[in-house]
Amino acid sequence: DMPFNAINCASLTDTLIESELFGYEAGSFTGAARTGKTGIIEASNGGTLFLDEINSLPMSAQGKLLRVLESHKVRRVGSHKETPVDFRLIAAANESLLELCEKGEFRQDLYYRLNIISLVIPPLRKRIDDIVPLANYFLEEICRENGWTKILSAESYSFLIGYGWPGNVRELRNFIERGVMLSDRDEVVMNLKDYVRNLTPE
Repeated sequence: DMPFNAINCASLTDTLIESELFGYEAGSFTGAARTGKTGIIEASNGGTLFLDEINSLPMSAQGKLLRVLESHKVRRVGSHKETPVDFRLIAAANESLLELCEKGEFRQDLYYRLNIISLVIPPLRKRIDDIVPLANYFLEEICRENGWTKILSAESYSFLIGYGWPGNVRELRNFIERGVMLSDRDEVVMNLKDYVRNLTPE
C-alpha cells in the first residue's frame, strides 16, 4: 500500500535526470513548471524506489544521490530547503559497478553505500532451466492480450534451449512476440528455427 516508483537512468539526458530524481522549484531553469515538481525520490517517501541502469547515472547526480542516502534528506534543484525522506532503494546495473569504479566511471563511495545486498543474475544462456517457463509465460501473456490461442512445437522448444540469447530475457520475449504476430491462425504450431538465420543478412 506504499509507493513503488521506477526510473531508467539511461532513458533521460544528463540535464533532465537531476530534475527527475530530486525535483525542482518553480523557475529553477528555462521550461520549468510554474509550480515546481516533486522528484521521484521525494515521491517514494515511505515506499520503494527502483533505479534501473544506475551505471548510466551522471557523476554529478551520483554525488547528490549519495548525500540523500547518507542524510535521508533530499533537496530540490533550485531550493535551499531539505526534505526528510525514508525509502528503500533497489538499484540494477547492466555492467559491473566495481569495474566501472576501477575505471573512474562510477563513484566508489556510492558503490559501497549501495552494495548492502547484491543479487547477481546470470545471463539467460547460463539459466537453461528458466528458458521454457519464461517462453511459456510470454506466450500466454501475448496471446491473452490479443485474444489468441497459440502453441510452441517441440522443435521450437529445442531451438529455444539451444540458442545463446545474447539479448537475454528481452530478446526471448521479443522472439516469442514475433512468432505470435507472424502466425496467421488462431491455433498454430510456431516453428521459428529460422530466427537466427534472419538476424544476420547474408
